[in-house]
Amino acid sequence: MRDKGKKALGRGLDALLPQVGGEAEGTPTSLPLELIDPNPFQPRQDWSQDNLQSLCDSIRAQGIIQPILLRRAGDRYQIIAGERRFRAAAMAGLTEVPCFVRDADDNQMLALALVENIHRADLNPMEKAEAFSRFCDEFDLTQDELGRRVGLNRATVANFQRLLELPEKVRSMLRAGTLSMGHGRALLGLGDEGRILRAAQTAAYRGMSVRALEEYVRVHRDPSVRAKKKAGRVTPEIASLEESLQRSLGTRVRLKDRGGRGTIEIEYASLDELDRLLSIFRKPGC
Repeated sequence: MRDKGKKALGRGLDALLPQVGGEAEGTPTSLPLELIDPNPFQPRQDWSQDNLQSLCDSIRAQGIIQPILLRRAGDRYQIIAGERRFRAAAMAGLTEVPCFVRDADDNQMLALALVENIHRADLNPMEKAEAFSRFCDEFDLTQDELGRRVGLNRATVANFQRLLELPEKVRSMLRAGTLSMGHGRALLGLGDEGRILRAAQTAAYRGMSVRALEEYVRVHRDPSVRAKKKAGRVTPEIASLEESLQRSLGTRVRLKDRGGRGTIEIEYASLDELDRLLSIFRKPGC
């Protein structure tokens, strides 16, 4: 897109959709929920049921205070703004909702949906990453231009968009809140998809902090770091025992010996691998 779109974004939502600036003026109309469809450009994929329930309770007690903003789509209507209210109203058992109907093309719908959500604290990192990427693509913006228009620096926009390079299983963990954006950024340092996934599963299972995961990535990314750590603490006898155990168990093993006393650390990258190791230990004679 389009110089016109870029200039409009710079001037804010009223420039993108002038009618929205007067949305509180006039009398809203009441429309059946069954005629209303969600915004097809909605970046939000996950909706907090607790938040929806709270809004649902409020709607039951006080009704919908702020009408939902719609556009016509043939014989039906699509939501421009207010999808949370729409969903909560359905949960509350309402059959009609107060609405304002305005004109908006697809580009304006996309811009409004993204800008409406982009600063919400409860959007998960992947929803923001996907929203930023779509915004840049649809409006032909650089990361720097997008950052200026939404009040963020270029580095922040770039960091979010880099999360899209993570394997899908890891992206799902960020969507679910199992891992944070900081974890995702740290994992990108491993480069290899398989190593990233194994590290992500390990971090989630162990409840690693971002700092702990950064150290884990630093050690596993650079063989010289592991070699230096090992050289400082492992005697030839201990190294031999470690190698023997690693061959037997099929995973990394560390022996920490302190004058005949110490600990054994056995690494696993997933719950399935943990089950496999436990089954070995449970065998008779093990």
